[in-house]
Amino acid sequence: MRPIQAIAGVMLALALVLATAYGDAAARVQQAPSSRVAIDVPDGFTQARQFTGFVNEAAGTSLVVVELPAIAYEQLASGLTPEALATKGIVKGEAGKLERPEPYLFMRGEQASVQGPVAKFLVAFRDKDITALVTANVQRSALDSGAIKATDVERMLASAVIAPVAAPAREVFRLGYLGPFLPAGTILGTTHAYTLDGKLEAAQKSEKRAVLIVAPSLDRRELADPERQAETLLGGLPGLTDVKIVSRRRVEIARLEAIEIIANAKDKDETGEIALYQLLILPGSGGYYRLVGQMPIAERDVLLPEMRKIAESFRVVE
Repeated sequence: MRPIQAIAGVMLALALVLATAYGDAAARVQQAPSSRVAIDVPDGFTQARQFTGFVNEAAGTSLVVVELPAIAYEQLASGLTPEALATKGIVKGEAGKLERPEPYLFMRGEQASVQGPVAKFLVAFRDKDITALVTANVQRSALDSGAIKATDVERMLASAVIAPVAAPAREVFRLGYLGPFLPAGTILGTTHAYTLDGKLEAAQKSEKRAVLIVAPSLDRRELADPERQAETLLGGLPGLTDVKIVSRRRVEIARLEAIEIIANAKDKDETGEIALYQLLILPGSGGYYRLVGQMPIAERDVLLPEMRKIAESFRVVE
């Protein structure tokens, strides 16, 4: 079980929103909270609350920013191919060019959603210590109707640069109790990982270790079937197979409805059995907050109660 894989699984979903025109509005350079990536975005875009990036509610367009260590650029190069994107449900993948300095990787593609196909525009670039990945999500129907132009989206991605310092951070949630866990890093600015030693990666690759991830959803629409969504999210965790639910129940966290699922699973490399803890918290404003814990079966009796205490201390930051 690798904590970075778990984080990636949590962040598989991207915002799925309708796209309409934002015209020739004046642009301005902005950085999202906690981010060093600066983008020249048109008026109408605001800083996203659920992820690092920007949204335009009227235009239905989102820009999602991910920052990684510089070494990740080579790893992204193998992932930003038509074949690799297809394994993530992104079809019609093709490489493209932007009017920006080298080196960079740019791909276009399309992904299915409940609202219809979503056009994906992905650009990766780096400086000496950071690799950045910016993903633009636009409803295909809006592109086909001319409500928004691909050239406008690509112009924003071409403008993206890495600034000298990060923008100030913004809290989305707060945990009043961590027990034996220590903060181990963030992704997308709002997703936080916690481990027993405060490190994401184990000293030995084969080591099985506990990790707890807390993340808001990127999509803030109300869930039509929360129970089913909770099971789908749990079953989609990467690196695991044969997920079997042991128990589920409805609970209340900070006066918010939540769905708790306890499950067991196996590593895909068949090196051991894993215990899973997932809590899906449903705020009245839509979307969800998700707490996901993974731990070796031998540590379940000790760490599961601790994860529940952590979950009970969860509070949304208004």
